[in-house]
Amino acid sequence: MDRKGQGPDTQTRVPRQRDDGFTIVELMVVVLIIGILVAIAIPVFNATRERTELRTCFANQRTIEGAVSVWRVDSTLPVSVLAGLIDSSNLLLSPAYLKAPPACPAAPSPANRNNPTAAEGAYSLDSSGNVLPCTFGTPTHGSFLAP
Repeated sequence: MDRKGQGPDTQTRVPRQRDDGFTIVELMVVVLIIGILVAIAIPVFNATRERTELRTCFANQRTIEGAVSVWRVDSTLPVSVLAGLIDSSNLLLSPAYLKAPPACPAAPSPANRNNPTAAEGAYSLDSSGNVLPCTFGTPTHGSFLAP
């Protein structure tokens, strides 16, 4: 004993807690919760992306229809001269009508943004100036004029 009458024999020892980290069960629960959240989020994200692509495609088609309408008012040429792909050689590509050829966002990125091909999402016009339905997207986008 020491001078005050207290020694190691008179003190109560408290067992020391082990703080080595998380148990495997706790880690598995966290991983399971994260997996459930991801399983919920991915389909929602994909559906939102598809709706966005569809709306952008329809907006591109409406823009082209508007450019064709302005062309009809401004030009003395028949609208049939616009038929075909809307690429760098199309007469609609001028500052008064279209500044750049629009491409479907669901299509692969064009190698040349100013001259997309049909396989890269370029839109086409028929001989009466109507935008042909888009064939990209899941399901295919079609035309914004379709019922």
